[in-house]
Amino acid sequence: MKEKGRFLKKYRGNTCLNCDVPLDITDRFCNYCGQTNTTKKLSFKDFFNEFFSSLISYDSRLRHTVIALLFSPGKISKDYIEGKRVRYANPFRFYLSVSIIFFIITGMLTDFGDVNYGSSGNKKENSALKFDFGENESKKEEANQITSIDSLQKIDSQANRIETYKDKYYSEQDLEKVDFYDNFNKRYTLYQKYFRDTEIKNPSLGLANLKHTNTSYHKWIYNKAVQSSDFEGNADGIISFFISKLPFIIFLLLPVFALVIWLLYARRDFTYMEHLVFLFHTQTMFFVLLTIGILLDTALFPNSDDDLLVGISLLVFLFYLYKAMRKFYGQRRWKTLVKFLILNQIFTILALIGIGLGFIISFALY
Repeated sequence: MKEKGRFLKKYRGNTCLNCDVPLDITDRFCNYCGQTNTTKKLSFKDFFNEFFSSLISYDSRLRHTVIALLFSPGKISKDYIEGKRVRYANPFRFYLSVSIIFFIITGMLTDFGDVNYGSSGNKKENSALKFDFGENESKKEEANQITSIDSLQKIDSQANRIETYKDKYYSEQDLEKVDFYDNFNKRYTLYQKYFRDTEIKNPSLGLANLKHTNTSYHKWIYNKAVQSSDFEGNADGIISFFISKLPFIIFLLLPVFALVIWLLYARRDFTYMEHLVFLFHTQTMFFVLLTIGILLDTALFPNSDDDLLVGISLLVFLFYLYKAMRKFYGQRRWKTLVKFLILNQIFTILALIGIGLGFIISFALY
């Protein structure tokens, strides 16, 4: 950095303004805390000069990180655990930045409004997906036309009789006599059937009509029953909510993945945190390749649903992961290949469990 502005000798002091350590006039920085040795008041020009200097310095680390990550699988992780860290961006911060960019891009390019959640080939406008519990279509359509409690009527003919929520009705006193699981199950079934019969979405009104206590827990159950009955109307929001939480879900899974690798390489001299650094780098590369595949698919094949380049990106990542494991852990090809296959099976199972739990939690919180 050239000596200009705040770095001129005439602005240097004899003590550090941050930690009061004695300094010499030749000291540009404090040898204890690293702060710039200057007494000049901060100006607009000085502020932006330092900002762009820091930005250029970060860009240099970013450039080295991206090049090593893309073209030298496993090298950046090996260098990092060996102490060669100044030239590279922090693996956690870099992973976080790339994952945020990835989910922003997928959020902008993915439209859940065109997805058909129904069982038929054509999606009907303003129609809700109904879960079929054995009733035929003619019975359900007739039941859906009932819009109030007072208008509910039982059809006397046994052959065409429509079951209403009244056939599954439980009073608050009845529900208090059963255990927690049965209580939840019966409430959920009753509220679901009640919504189908009346189309009342307001939980407070529904609970009042059913003569159930109006608590936050009961309203939550009612809302979940409505969402499951009218899944198509809520699916976009639930899936979008789930997608927005995916970075957090994947981040929580990484320590579990690191534990699996630590157990698999228990005989090698690697710490748990070193495995975690390796995972941060490889997961970052996964997001980079997937982002490239999505962008290329969108640009080159905008009307195609095959996602060919995304599939190729996944295959490239699998090859990259094998090469990264071989470089980082330094084992022979056959050992690396066996552990690569084992890890992929375990990771797939854990990922499916994590995504499943994440979707359930998203549905519960939405």
